[in-house]
Amino acid sequence: ALLRVLEGHTDSVISVVFSPDGGLLASGSVDDTVRLWRVADGRLLRVLEGHTASVISVVFSPDGALLASGSEDHTVRLWRVADGALLRTLEGHTDSVISVVFSPDGALLASGSGDNTVRLWRVADGALLRTLEGHTDDVMSVAFSPDGSILASGSRDGTVRLWGAR
Repeated sequence: ALLRVLEGHTDSVISVVFSPDGGLLASGSVDDTVRLWRVADGRLLRVLEGHTASVISVVFSPDGALLASGSEDHTVRLWRVADGALLRTLEGHTDSVISVVFSPDGALLASGSGDNTVRLWRVADGALLRTLEGHTDDVMSVAFSPDGSILASGSRDGTVRLWGAR
């Protein structure tokens, strides 16, 4: 049964994700925004603005304090969930950021892009730690193993690559 309809975006919604505690939902849209909703009543809590193109991927940190968003504007943005503040913009990709994921401990963030690379960032200061190259087409999905030691990337090139994350 349908519980509720969350309305507010002005264009297609591309990505949705629940917070770790299930209390919030984040949505990324072609309207260049991320919206944060309270699940219990569907209330729009805040609109996160700053991206200059469609938001393709959104993900909460394991502790629920941060939200990362990947966009067609080639950036990853890190937001503080409590007040919606933009903490930092991670730049380096040369094409759309299609997938973003936090490591299980929340210390690292991985981003997969249309530039065929995976980038590994340190969350604390936004430093680019490594650029993982080898895919020959868009990187569509990234995921950490439960212990955070392995990063998997899936690409339009038909391969999944496993990388050492530490």
